[in-house]
Amino acid sequence: MKQFVFLFFTGILFFGCAKKSSEENIWEPEILKQFKQKGIASNLPDYSYAGYAYGEKEIPTIKGKTYTITDFGAIPNDEIDDTNAINKAIETAGKNGGGIVYFPKGKFLVNTDSTKTDIVKINYSNIVLRGSGSTKNGTIIFSGSSTHQAEDNSPWLSPFVFHTGLNLHDTSSFFNVKDLDVFSEIKQDVKAGTSILELNSTKDLNEGDIILIALNNTTDDGNLMNDLMHPLKFEEFQKSYSEAGIQRAASFQYPLEIAKIIDDSHIELKQPTRRDLLLKYNPTISKMRMLKNIGVEHFKFESAWDGNYKHHGNREMDYGWGAINLHRVAHGWIRDIHIDNYTQTTHLVNSRNVTIEDIKITGKIGHYSPKMYHSSDNLVQNIEVENEVTHGPGLEGCSFGNVYRNISYKFPTPLDLHGMADAGFCPPMYNLYENIINVKQIAGGAAPQNIPHSGEYNTFWNIAMEGWEDGEFQEIFFSWIWRDPIKFKNELHIDCHKQYLRSILVGVYSSNPEKQLSIEHSFKDRSDEWIYVEGLNTKKPMVNLYETQLKMRIKE
Repeated sequence: MKQFVFLFFTGILFFGCAKKSSEENIWEPEILKQFKQKGIASNLPDYSYAGYAYGEKEIPTIKGKTYTITDFGAIPNDEIDDTNAINKAIETAGKNGGGIVYFPKGKFLVNTDSTKTDIVKINYSNIVLRGSGSTKNGTIIFSGSSTHQAEDNSPWLSPFVFHTGLNLHDTSSFFNVKDLDVFSEIKQDVKAGTSILELNSTKDLNEGDIILIALNNTTDDGNLMNDLMHPLKFEEFQKSYSEAGIQRAASFQYPLEIAKIIDDSHIELKQPTRRDLLLKYNPTISKMRMLKNIGVEHFKFESAWDGNYKHHGNREMDYGWGAINLHRVAHGWIRDIHIDNYTQTTHLVNSRNVTIEDIKITGKIGHYSPKMYHSSDNLVQNIEVENEVTHGPGLEGCSFGNVYRNISYKFPTPLDLHGMADAGFCPPMYNLYENIINVKQIAGGAAPQNIPHSGEYNTFWNIAMEGWEDGEFQEIFFSWIWRDPIKFKNELHIDCHKQYLRSILVGVYSSNPEKQLSIEHSFKDRSDEWIYVEGLNTKKPMVNLYETQLKMRIKE
């Protein structure tokens, strides 16, 4: 017995020491240490508010009233279109306050009539679309024809097979704060990191409302845009930036949730502000209607697309085959989905606090893997992409605080920061790309007038990257408007990182052990007004940023 006790405690000591040794070998970057001491004053954003219920709760397995689509006329495997039956089930559930719309095993057809667009529409809160599994033996949603819109009708906003919130805003244009009434104005300058706002009135605002905070350019020379993008100077063709002041554009638009109405002039937000909200930019508050608690889970999506793809070859190739679009959703989720042979996979548009996880993407070459337009504080994780795509995980327009993490690509794929999307917005800021494997480069797209590719403090953390060959160097950042001086009548640049303003790179390393990555033909770490680089070409176990920040906040 004494020998057993001795061995038992010896084992505990051994494994305890091994665990301690393992933890000691995990690299904690200096910028994270500074964040623990100074918060966002360290210039490292707080990403812990991303995801369903701010990451504080697991995605729920909803139980309750169930509406089975076969009870509404859908029949699996009969080669007859089921779109109307599915929409009847959703409408019935929605009018009764929500519920589970259940899809049995088998293949269900949608949008099979090529003469019209007929998709599955979710226009109510508290709706969960639940399939019977994402394998070939589960529930298959088969899209029979393209949904792309005409050239004069915003084809990049074309409908997806599953699409929410079209009762709140259609697909003909980007939603803008100018589409809303101003409910109130902010009465005092607000410092970044503040949760309590003083308004001229809180009338008709309620706990749980999503409000859209807007900052406006108030001078012809674009004082807000110049503040957001300082010290970058714009070239003549970057019209969306240089004309923001003349248009008095609301270039910064951020949806946030009200935690509490304190009194008739003060509200408390669910999370602190990410930047200063200054009176000189005429900050306004509008109420933004959203759908809440929408879930899509346990499906396989297939399509009739022939897979004939060339980037911008035509609108069908780019936008005609999309699987799931959560538009105007707060606190929703997409999980356990296999998307096969779609040119667009999952989109979030004007949504916040959505979690997308456990997604497999296969098939022929396509346009986008997961992407977001004007969406904030969302979490996209555990994604496996087996097909080739033009753009990797993407962000466009007023997108803040989003997290892309734990993503693997079979083919080298660029990370995509895609500029403003439209005149009147700013580019993505304060977003995190973490633990992504087989990245080609950081190479945003967008039309020339909507570049620079991104605003400040986007973070790239523990990324395995190939880089693009520039002579003897493998460069991390690429900006096409600075690498084609003949077309754009400018100079050939090697400092492309300036079009991705104040990026934070930590633990970005080469996927080729025989080559090193470079920034502006340099292999050195640096910290200046343009960029922060720590541990360049360092490949070793490191702290998970999103998880660390979430644990810190919840513990507090």
